[in-house]
Amino acid sequence: MWRQEHPDAQLAPVPGDMVTAPASGLDPDITLANALFQLDRVAAAWARDTKRNAAPLRAEILALLQQQARAPLGGLAGEPMVNVLAINLELRKRYGAPSA
Repeated sequence: MWRQEHPDAQLAPVPGDMVTAPASGLDPDITLANALFQLDRVAAAWARDTKRNAAPLRAEILALLQQQARAPLGGLAGEPMVNVLAINLELRKRYGAPSA
C-alpha cells in the first residue's frame, strides 16, 4: 500500500534482513551483506568518535567482519552471518567507547 501511495519514491536495494528481521535486539546476528551495507556509516561514526581517519578504520572493520562471518551449519546452508554484539565489543576493545 505504501508503494502505491508513493509511486515516485526512489528505492534502493537493501539486504533482505534489513527489512524483514525484527529489530528487537534479541538476536544479535545479521547477514554479512547487511553489515557490509552499513559499513561506511559505521566506519564514519567510529572515525568521528575516535578522531581517526575513516579509510583505514573502514578497512579494519571490513577485515573484522570478514574474519567473524560464519555461515549456518558450518557453511552448508544460508548466508554468512555476523554477530553484531561481538563486533561492537571488539570495536570498543580496539578503539575505546565512542563518545556520547
